[in-house]
Amino acid sequence: MVWIHAAEPGNNRALNDLAHRLIAMRPECNVLLTAAHGDFGNRGSDCIWQDATPPDHPVVADAFIAHWSPDVLIWAWGDLQPNLLLSAAENGTYMMLVDAARDGFESRRDRWLPEVPRALLAQFDHVTARDEDAHLRLAQMGRSVAAMELAQPLHPFGKMMPAAETDLTDLAASLGGRPTWLSARTGPAECPGVLAAHKLALKASHRLLLVLHFTDPQHAQEAEKHANDQGLRVANWADGGFPDENTQVLIDDDDAELGLWLRVATVTFLGGSMRSSTDVCDPYSVAAHGTAIVYGPNVGPHVDALTRLMNAGAARIVNDPTSLGRAVGQMITPDHAAHMALAGWDVVTRGADSLDRIISLIQSHLDMRQEGGR
Repeated sequence: MVWIHAAEPGNNRALNDLAHRLIAMRPECNVLLTAAHGDFGNRGSDCIWQDATPPDHPVVADAFIAHWSPDVLIWAWGDLQPNLLLSAAENGTYMMLVDAARDGFESRRDRWLPEVPRALLAQFDHVTARDEDAHLRLAQMGRSVAAMELAQPLHPFGKMMPAAETDLTDLAASLGGRPTWLSARTGPAECPGVLAAHKLALKASHRLLLVLHFTDPQHAQEAEKHANDQGLRVANWADGGFPDENTQVLIDDDDAELGLWLRVATVTFLGGSMRSSTDVCDPYSVAAHGTAIVYGPNVGPHVDALTRLMNAGAARIVNDPTSLGRAVGQMITPDHAAHMALAGWDVVTRGADSLDRIISLIQSHLDMRQEGGR
């Protein structure tokens, strides 16, 4: 059992991603998530648990640790809870303070009772600070410089979706380098607008192919009829149709194929974002596949992610089908698309070395515990 505590406001997503990366690399592992602020949403795995952070009272803290009995604790940022941490240390938990920041150690208790954080810092087996300022603060509080590391802050990252290599190879050969854009998880009410945007973008790039992706076969059938009615040449992937040089729209209704389309698309529109859908793709995962992102004004829980990507130059917002068509026509050019894709890749890989270092330490400790138990 690995317990991950998110003490910093707004950083739950990065630690949730850490939990998923850990169980992907060590399937027999279970992860407990707690947070000082908010929750972790849909965790998507039976191996990841969530519980409320207990009050920092000795009896309650002891009961919490006795119940979960964590082998490893990853405490992020700061805002240390003395009774909870001391109980975990007495339990023999391997303790890591990661992504420590100066503002995580600026509470009234830290300022007026310096012996408390000094004693708590001594309980951690491994400590990383996110910058020089945090490093200096921890040293002032009594942590030996030799017993700390500097590391990049943790950031959310994008999960790669699976794709069949044979399909990818065959599709790449069929496309022959044609510019391709994707409307991912298209909402049925958005379909007419996406097709109108495609017809507008075709004026700027006459060989442009639209992959119109749905999660419902009925919606895909309706879209095929609508595209045919507009005079667009259509192939249906679910029926075994491969796009040829004359195909203008390729329709698919299988969410399991999304990883394939993200790999071939130069530009991806986040379907559902024009009409307040709850099924908008995770922008970090989209960016991880090397595609530029365009999205509408209704992105639900992805506002922070898209703000980061937009500020980095990896994503662009549009408000209607006309602006979508114009944006695709501009973004599909090789230089523009490559610049945006690289910017997105930089966002989703930032902090990757820190993540790998944390997981390596966890793996090593758990391996030693297993060997010691044999």
